[in-house]
Order: sequence, then structure tokens, then C-alpha cells
Amino acid sequence: MPGDGSDASNRSKIIMTHFYRLFTINTFTGKKCGIGVADMIGPRGPWAGLPSEWRRGIEEIPLDPPWPHCKMLRAPLTPADCRQIRYLFEHSPGVELPDVWAWGSFALVSEAAKTVLEAQDDFGHEYIETEVLDTERQQINRKPYYLLNVRRILEIDELRGEIKNRHKMFLPDYHEKKTLPVIQQNPELKAKLAQLPLWRQRKNWSVLYLSQSMLTALQDAGITGLRPYTSYDGEPCEALGRFE
Repeated sequence: MPGDGSDASNRSKIIMTHFYRLFTINTFTGKKCGIGVADMIGPRGPWAGLPSEWRRGIEEIPLDPPWPHCKMLRAPLTPADCRQIRYLFEHSPGVELPDVWAWGSFALVSEAAKTVLEAQDDFGHEYIETEVLDTERQQINRKPYYLLNVRRILEIDELRGEIKNRHKMFLPDYHEKKTLPVIQQNPELKAKLAQLPLWRQRKNWSVLYLSQSMLTALQDAGITGLRPYTSYDGEPCEALGRFE
């Protein structure tokens, strides 16, 4: 009946069947963006990426009942050498580092973003405090930043198919072209993924995915670095696309 609160109650029970892709477009342009990662360095020079032995340490988490075309896994904690990597940014004068820079095997997040992420997701993702440097190796972060190791990993079957409405969403990468059609073709799987606060795919480390509730919490906290894509392939510093 009108005025009895039933509409609000019904809305709260709606199960989301969409989620968001989080990947920062990292092309530096002074006019459009003014900031971008120029390199990543480790303790002995340019960073070569996650070692193969780390990847072999990923463990499966049994799902009961199983999810269609999908396994859930937990990534191990970061090895010592990787804990010492640093992002090197090129940036224009006066341009602030955003709270979230989701690019590479580790996303870069501020203390404020970390607080929201931890409050919304208790999976045990790893946060490693880090210095953020410019190309002259001078520190540019004035507040704490962390390398984020998203440990919730999904292994989704790679099957044939087309992504519906792909040109209305975002440019999928090589692996997304194989897995996103599987998600669209399986409503049960899509609904389950939409409830996960934060995750990534086993063969696609640099792209993160987050739920509507996680995104809302970040936005409500004023977290920066979450600009939606304004074109199919995204513009510099844009980071967010909705997957339907």
C-alpha cells in the first residue's frame, strides 16, 4: 500500500546482476589527465612481474554447491621482492595522485581507499605500504599508499561466444573476450559474481572487478580515481566500466 515502505523494502531485496570493471587507462597526457605510471621498479631494477612459484601457490576454495563454469581461488601473500616494488609516475605540476590507481599486478590505493575496502570485504586482501615516486625517484605521496594484492581469484571457463552490447560498455581485453560471454550466458554465475565485493581473474591480474555495494561505499567516502569510461576504449585516468 502507498506509504507503507514496501517499495523501499522491495528495492533492498533486489539482487544485483551487474558489476564493475576497474582498470585505469594509463596513457599520460598533460592536457586530459596530467598523471600516469611511467615504470615500476623493484629492489634490483625494473620489475619483472610476479614469479612463477607465487602463481603455483594459488589454492582453490571449494564452492558448495559448485558455481557453473567457475572456480574460486585464494592467492598467496606477496613474496619479499615484490613487496619492495615502487610505482614511478609522470605528472604535471599540481596534479594530485588519486586514491585508486588500478593498473598492473598490484593496484595502488590510499589509506582512505584501504579503509573502505577492508570494511566492505573481509577476504584477507593484502595491503603493503609503499612509496610512490616520480621519474626522478622522488617521493610524491604525502599520505600513506599501499600496493593492493587482491587475493580473491576466479578461474572462469574460456568458451566461445560474443559479448552482448560490448560497444556500449568498454573495450574488453584478450581474456575478457573469452570469459565475459560465459558470464552473460549464465545468469546464475553472473548473479553470484555481482555479489562479490572485489575480485580478479586468474589469467588477467591487472583488471579488477567490484560490486555495486563496494562502488557505492567508495563513492560515498569521496574516493578519487573512479572516473567512468566516456568512450569505448576509455580516456586517460578513466577507470570504471559497468558490465551488464
